[in-house]
Amino acid sequence: MGRQDNSTHEIPSFARYLNKVFDFRTATAGLQDARQAPDISPQSVFLAAFYSFVFRLPSFQQLESDLTQPYLQHWIGSDRGFGDDVLRYSLCGFDVTGLEEMLVQSNRTLKRGKAFEEGRVQGRIVAALDGVEVLSSYSRCCDSCLERRVTSRQDGVKVEQVQYYHRAVGCQIISSPVKSFLAIEWLLPGEGEETAALRLLHRIPDLYGSRFFDILLLDALYAQAPVLQLAEKTGWDLIISLKQNQRDLYQSAIRLFAHRPADSTATEKQDGKTYQIQLWDTQGLPFSGDYPQPVRVVRSEEWLTQNHYRQRQLQPETTAHEWLWITTLDPQAFSANQVRRLGHERWKLENNGWNDLTQNWAFKHGFLHACRHRPQTCSPDGTRQPVPNRGLPAVTLILLLAFTLSSAFTLRHSKLFRRYRMTTLEVAHQLRRSLSKLPPTIRAPDS
Repeated sequence: MGRQDNSTHEIPSFARYLNKVFDFRTATAGLQDARQAPDISPQSVFLAAFYSFVFRLPSFQQLESDLTQPYLQHWIGSDRGFGDDVLRYSLCGFDVTGLEEMLVQSNRTLKRGKAFEEGRVQGRIVAALDGVEVLSSYSRCCDSCLERRVTSRQDGVKVEQVQYYHRAVGCQIISSPVKSFLAIEWLLPGEGEETAALRLLHRIPDLYGSRFFDILLLDALYAQAPVLQLAEKTGWDLIISLKQNQRDLYQSAIRLFAHRPADSTATEKQDGKTYQIQLWDTQGLPFSGDYPQPVRVVRSEEWLTQNHYRQRQLQPETTAHEWLWITTLDPQAFSANQVRRLGHERWKLENNGWNDLTQNWAFKHGFLHACRHRPQTCSPDGTRQPVPNRGLPAVTLILLLAFTLSSAFTLRHSKLFRRYRMTTLEVAHQLRRSLSKLPPTIRAPDS
């Protein structure tokens, strides 16, 4: 094995970090798929897909060319290269339970290693939960697809079509530099996003324990009594956007705040923007008629001033915004302005979570959606039929693992990243380029 270049990242250092900190090689040993006596093991298939996301490859076809590299074959434990058809056939029948367990153990290891300590807010770890649409199609569908009717214009005529799509809800740590995803839950046909979110929130304490994080940020869609009851039982504090879907609470808060001056004001400057802020804070408002639990409501009126080019001249422009949040945080520990800041932090899940995955990790590529070529199994009546298609959930979990562990390697381990102030995308490109620089594995001659 050659010595690592002093100014570039290479696969051996990345793999050593994974094996030393996360016992990665041992964790992959228990992975399984639905194939019978395969030539290429499930572990090799997983590692190939994992490294394709680490390298930020946009498709499995591009990975196929990388698998001709002898060093990568050696590193994934395969004695030969293989095509994307092997990847697809294996991953469509992959056991997602083992992948989810790997993600859980990786996050537990990160917390034990104090990866989430930096960025704590008043000593609290903050997570956010939100939904995202992963893919949509007018032609390809699977048994798990959601459906909606979409009206569009074709040659000037309105046409209504059935669109098939997949949507998921994810939970991510957002207070620390390593913004790892904890879990993901897919919407099932016929159910709403809030149902999948509640199912995910019930699963998280089983996966991680009740106090893996302390504060949970939520969109207004999840402002429902079952969510508040679960958070109280689990020990989480909540900050939830308040909009008119909770009409009674929203109108009560607006009427109350309209008849009194602001409780506090503030001015903040950030990224060339100036915020003039007025804050109202009240406690004891009933959440709803069916669930009259008293809650705290914070209102923020903000005037945002930023420069825009108008007729080739830079001119300041000011826009007004209003925000309301429901929170269970103690006002003695968290002021209204701290609640406001945390309420805006939920956008980190959009920017550093879903948007990053979409723009830089091929999250919405639609891997293995509606894949027809799948392993088969015998039914009770003796007929052979394809196994359920688990390709999209399996690939998504592998992607989230690559996202989390690559972030941990870059932000927690790499001295080169800190010294040369490179981007995480450049780290990925360096890792991939290192394949062509490494010596091929020495193999015994064929007898």
